[in-house]
Amino acid sequence: MMVPCIRCTGRATTVLTYDHKIAEAYLDDVRGDERVYDGMLLCEVHAGRFNAPRGWETIDRRGDAPRLFTEGSQG
Repeated sequence: MMVPCIRCTGRATTVLTYDHKIAEAYLDDVRGDERVYDGMLLCEVHAGRFNAPRGWETIDRRGDAPRLFTEGSQG
């Protein structure tokens, strides 16, 4: 079953989640069993456009997707 991106009608490939306490954003692969409360579901295009808030760290933990960020880099 195709899960749609929250920004368009494309297929979601990435789950975006946050940890507000430590100012980190995470990009993970869609597993297929995500729920609305698990995070924001994004297609490859919108995941590639993601920019974390200023001062936050983005950690890209996706396995097959092109790496936009490395641990320790800011987006």
